Amino acid sequence: MSDQPDAHSTDRSGDRALARRCADLVDDSPYSAARTEAAELGASSPDALTAEAIRLVARLTGTRAAVCLSPAPGVPALAILAAAGPDAGAVITCITEDPHHLDAARTAIAAAGHPSSAARYIAARPLEVVAKLADGAYDLVVADVRDDAVGQVVTRAQVLLRRGGALVLLGEHAPLPEEVELPEHAHVTVLPVGSGLTVVTL
Repeated sequence: MSDQPDAHSTDRSGDRALARRCADLVDDSPYSAARTEAAELGASSPDALTAEAIRLVARLTGTRAAVCLSPAPGVPALAILAAAGPDAGAVITCITEDPHHLDAARTAIAAAGHPSSAARYIAARPLEVVAKLADGAYDLVVADVRDDAVGQVVTRAQVLLRRGGALVLLGEHAPLPEEVELPEHAHVTVLPVGSGLTVVTL
């Protein structure tokens, strides 16, 4: 038998073509301006497929209260608010150290027609802020953090989230760090969109 790997199992060109076709089906107009502004300020944002995946998770969890930890929270916040709808009274807590990115998120959310009450903006170190948020008060946490912060985010999210809530980690972070202990009912899913999306349902 040959020791060479099966070409079909390693050739990802088909996956990339499928991703491009799927991306063409997604309306990126709700997110493109926010993504462009974030890029001009020096931070990346989720692509259209990733934003739609966030929107789907927000819809499935019935999100009305969410936390977004991201260098550029505009696109994730827009996706969550789009899932909730304009009259749901959803509130997104956007946390990043850079006040310029908070201003950009505020502008994007207002331009999308959401009221000022739809989001609150906190310019501070995200991990310090989430430690002070109310336990059991949120339906969804979206986090774009370094690998070395994933364990802390997952541990804290379990306390922040109501039963049935979800944590969305931007990037492929599964398997989760060994120190993370999840309840038996928790489930981890990796979605092959953008740079990867790790969803922990609780």
